[in-house]
Amino acid sequence: MRQVVYFGLDAHVRNSALAAVGMDGNLFMSKQLRTRELSIVSRIVAVDAKEKILALEESTLAAWLAGMLRGYVDKLVVCDPRHNALISKSANKDDLADAFRLARLLRMGELRPVYHSDHQHRATFKAIAQQYLKLRDSQRSLKTIIKAKYRRAGVLRVDGTTVFSAAHRKSFLEQLPNAPTREMVSDDYDVLDSTIAAQQKAQDRMIREGRRYPEIQQFMKMPGVGPISAHVFDAFIQTPHRFATKQRLWRYCRLGIRTRSSAGKPLAYKRLDRSGNGELKALSYRAWMNGIRGGKDSNEVKRFFEASLDRTNNRTHARLNTQRKILAVLWTIWRKQTAYDPNLFFPLTPTAQAVC
Repeated sequence: MRQVVYFGLDAHVRNSALAAVGMDGNLFMSKQLRTRELSIVSRIVAVDAKEKILALEESTLAAWLAGMLRGYVDKLVVCDPRHNALISKSANKDDLADAFRLARLLRMGELRPVYHSDHQHRATFKAIAQQYLKLRDSQRSLKTIIKAKYRRAGVLRVDGTTVFSAAHRKSFLEQLPNAPTREMVSDDYDVLDSTIAAQQKAQDRMIREGRRYPEIQQFMKMPGVGPISAHVFDAFIQTPHRFATKQRLWRYCRLGIRTRSSAGKPLAYKRLDRSGNGELKALSYRAWMNGIRGGKDSNEVKRFFEASLDRTNNRTHARLNTQRKILAVLWTIWRKQTAYDPNLFFPLTPTAQAVC
């Protein structure tokens, strides 16, 4: 019996490759398998070892495979393929070789994990939020296409949202030069209406599903955080305990700082790390922007921003400090399971920040 076995699974829709290495790093099993539960599980179970650790790369199959295989291994790692340069940039690539390299990287501790919840309802909630965001983006794209078609036809005064309203569409369509163009744009309007209706259904579904998570109601008590932002934050984070520190949360939300140096000298200016979830970064920006509005009316978000601006004398740094604070407060009340408290924004703790 082996002490520890490291499995690498290179998964594809029809066929997958499974490789296994021992504690010495030597390959002792490499198989092409059908991507079926029985085929993969039977090979893993057949290996006699006290501890089994398996790695696979993040993909559309990862959630299903992780849920299926967790009960048959002692530890399962879903990793970020962007950081596996040994696999993605190898001169000699095939599925068996990739599975072997994945097992080797797992043994060396060189894989960067991607979080997958053990709870199916959390995974479903995230998928619902992603569906809403996809439809939102599709709607924006369609509106851009419609305006572009008007401009190509010489109809230039299409700024704003009036061009999309049902009451004014006819007047805009009549300005188009010929019937085929009018028919094409009319078809785009039909697709837009369908997308808007689907987006509303997705939004209702997301809010309905969010009723089972009490922390969302606390999120919405923060100035600048509306129902959509509160639900999206909850859906994507899934659990606050996945982050050991608020700095890791910030990095996941694309608000961490990237530094590069060699021989003790910086190679470039400090800037924001682009890895992570851009939707959560945008969410914190909207919360900041909505929070500082209101003229003379003041709230904790606005006061924090103004205090940071006085301290840094830099509006960009003050904004980023406020975005990070918004995310940290949401994370704190969720992690501690407490009610929202405006006092969490103060005292203002100094943090050096820089961006490009």
